[in-house]
Amino acid sequence: MSPLVTITGDGTFRLGIGAIGNDVAEDPFLLALMRLRSLLGDPPEDQIGTRLYLPSALGLDDTDHLLPATLALLAGTSGDLASYGWRLGPGIGRAWQRAQDVRDRTLDAARIALLGYEGPLAVTAMGPVTLAAATFLPSGERTLADRGAVRDLPMLLAEGLGEHLALLRARVPGARPHLLLREDAVNAVVEGRIPTPSGRRTYPAFPAPEAGTLWQCLMAGLRTVSVLDPESITLGIGTDVTVLRTAREIGVRRLAVSPARLPSLETPAGRVLWEELAAAHDSGCHLELAVDPRPGGGMTAVLDGVLESWQKLGYAARDAAGFTLIAHTGASHAVRSGKPDPSQQPAASTLLDEATIEALLRAAPAWAERVER
Repeated sequence: MSPLVTITGDGTFRLGIGAIGNDVAEDPFLLALMRLRSLLGDPPEDQIGTRLYLPSALGLDDTDHLLPATLALLAGTSGDLASYGWRLGPGIGRAWQRAQDVRDRTLDAARIALLGYEGPLAVTAMGPVTLAAATFLPSGERTLADRGAVRDLPMLLAEGLGEHLALLRARVPGARPHLLLREDAVNAVVEGRIPTPSGRRTYPAFPAPEAGTLWQCLMAGLRTVSVLDPESITLGIGTDVTVLRTAREIGVRRLAVSPARLPSLETPAGRVLWEELAAAHDSGCHLELAVDPRPGGGMTAVLDGVLESWQKLGYAARDAAGFTLIAHTGASHAVRSGKPDPSQQPAASTLLDEATIEALLRAAPAWAERVER
């Protein structure tokens, strides 16, 4: 029987201060994976599932966040951290090498921390649209300015992810790989709100169908080089209805949205967006909701609003059974609304910690009870 709800995280994990000084603290990657396994390695109840994940960011230093972790996956690509951001180009700089070392150490730690584990195991990466907005060319322009470079990103990412997943399966043979592809900046890219290096203008809007083409290329590449099929890929998108419609039309089978950012169903724009989500659900697409379980994160009100909107669309609460809840601090919400630059390093406080995941696990039984009716 499929679980009524599945619990997971956004791909980040920040070790608490109490971890410092422990024997295994000399290897924070091992400690992080051990903690995550204790939280998400086994479902807490029969009808509540979990999806364990390999952390892509621990926030140990300036090179340890999701952007460099994704860059380290790009096949045959090199670059470095410049004064204005992560730059693609000839030669591997120290920061780029550090990102690759973090990736390798995480994989090595998985061999020990996940010994004997059997179940879902997710990896997380930035999607090609967000990568194009968050990285720079040797000229200093964003990658977004070069459509040829943008078109190369999906295949480079697919090849690198294929190699990464092969290494992961060798270390954790019982794992069922899953991919969370985060397109945190897709709204700003599609709406033409990404600033140029001078800050005096913005790049032209990138049409949603072209974003869809990038995702299609990536998914086709992943089918070729790995065991991932569309059911094993979650695409995290924003609240632009054209982006949502494009994702549905190209056959994305799992969509992650942040309901806190969705407009009210009572507004014309909200009605169109919620109806598009309903159409995705009706076509067999699995919906995943990114929620902030921290005190003040408003998770309870957000989930109440989801069920209320769902029922106003003519669905029963039971029709929300099978949703996945993703613990997320909301760090990408402001990126989607175009406030921070997607190339900037996120604060360590935006990474998930143990207490945040525990809070979502505590909330899961109440949600499962509501959607079981």
